[in-house]
Amino acid sequence: MSQFYRDQPPEQLPREPELRAYRPEDYPGAPRAEHAPRRLLDDIMAPLPLWLPRDPLVLGALLAIGMISGFCLLSLCLLIVLSESAIPRPSTPTLSVAATVTPIIVTATPEITPLPPNDPSKIGSFLNPYVDARLEGMRALVLEVLDPITGSYVRSAPVNAGTPEMQRFITAFNIAQAIIAPDFDCPDHVRFLVARADGSSISIGACLKGVVILRGAAIPNLGGNDLPMGPYFTDILTPYLPQAYQRLLRR
Repeated sequence: MSQFYRDQPPEQLPREPELRAYRPEDYPGAPRAEHAPRRLLDDIMAPLPLWLPRDPLVLGALLAIGMISGFCLLSLCLLIVLSESAIPRPSTPTLSVAATVTPIIVTATPEITPLPPNDPSKIGSFLNPYVDARLEGMRALVLEVLDPITGSYVRSAPVNAGTPEMQRFITAFNIAQAIIAPDFDCPDHVRFLVARADGSSISIGACLKGVVILRGAAIPNLGGNDLPMGPYFTDILTPYLPQAYQRLLRR
């Protein structure tokens, strides 16, 4: 090959034109596509979660439902608060020690209270324990029932003034009966702790032997003797007694 051909640059092959997709607006005379302006609503919806609908009517309905639900819940809470504040709290009367006990508790084994010497001249006379023990207007009454196994007294809930139970006990106490000689072999199966109208408290013992037999220094004119009460007193007291003591009143 001659020196002429060696000095010539290599011949460049012609490049094929690049293929290109033409859009309608690229053609001469074609109108340019106009982009819709960005609206304020689009800017507001842009940060919302994708699962939320983009329809303004649906979004407005959901917002209205949420506002109504929140208002109803707030109104219900206010109604509950106002109704609780409108209900008056029950007033707790101030009672004496005999009336402010916890229901169904066991007291310590009591010491035996010496009875006054019995006065035989009182035997056979009639006595009304309600009047003699000054029980008019008593504010509360608590029953203590002797547990023969432990020797302690089981104390019941207080019977307060103004209740049907208190009225029945008032009727039972307010009956005059004949005084009998004391039965020293019959223990005090039951004790009545009474809060009187003047604020003082007394304890009236009761032996259960066929009937309810009242005794104790709280009935001063009894003179240390026993006072057997009638069947009405037995009927009133029986529901408060255990089965073993109920049998003592069925003789």
